[in-house]
Amino acid sequence: MKGREKIYLAPVNFQDNELLQCLSAELGQKFSLPCALLPLKKDLSFAFNPRRNQYHSTIILKGLKFEIPGDCLRILLVVDQDLFVPDLNFVFGEAEIGGPAAIISLTRLRPEFYRLKPDRNVFRERTAKEAVHELGHTFGLVHCRNSSCVMFFSNSLLDTDRKKNDFCSACRRKLFTIR
Repeated sequence: MKGREKIYLAPVNFQDNELLQCLSAELGQKFSLPCALLPLKKDLSFAFNPRRNQYHSTIILKGLKFEIPGDCLRILLVVDQDLFVPDLNFVFGEAEIGGPAAIISLTRLRPEFYRLKPDRNVFRERTAKEAVHELGHTFGLVHCRNSSCVMFFSNSLLDTDRKKNDFCSACRRKLFTIR
């Protein structure tokens, strides 16, 4: 793995420097790895489902595999489109367990999506939780039964808001044993 010790944070077709800098610092701290930005200009229309008015996250992840930089250990794609997988109404993100790439959507993490007043702190906190969660999967972690662990499955935004932005002791041990 020498030379492949970096997490890339890859926003697709948007720029929010404050959010991306905060997220980069958070991921670097949680995974004890350097995190670098890799902005991507990518047409995601290949994954759009007009019936659902959403983007199929699995298809986006498969298309991403050809764009992973050589020095990349893991890559997190950040999109501002609503995502889905066929058996669910929506997903906040997706990752292949032990795979190199993950994706999160910012769309449903914003209070405004639910016709609430914008709250930048809530939005940043939700984004960080989902990013850590999906990257956790890329390092081999599965969903945790501990509802306060960041690896707990978020079936709703309430689950995301309720859990902490950190690994429980069991998931932390697994993470650093796997790595």
